[in-house]
Amino acid sequence: MPESIYSVYLVQGSGEQGGKRQVTSPVGGHELEFYDTGVWLDRETGRNFFPYEQIRTIREHPEGGVETTGGTAETDSGSDAETAEGE
Repeated sequence: MPESIYSVYLVQGSGEQGGKRQVTSPVGGHELEFYDTGVWLDRETGRNFFPYEQIRTIREHPEGGVETTGGTAETDSGSDAETAEGE
């Protein structure tokens, strides 16, 4: 069982390379391998290669702790911490 899962966030662009396939960012996977020209991401549905030019951010999360939105770390309300401690 993997200890971490990865989210690969892609840059927005209209490149012609790779045809007309549509990839929804972030792309989630359970293993990430770095190479000179990009990364291979192992997913439940197979493996995908992403050149570094297409990658904006890569995040590593403990298994089961994936963020669905990017604003929680910047929020200063503290309500999430109070809820987690109360359970």
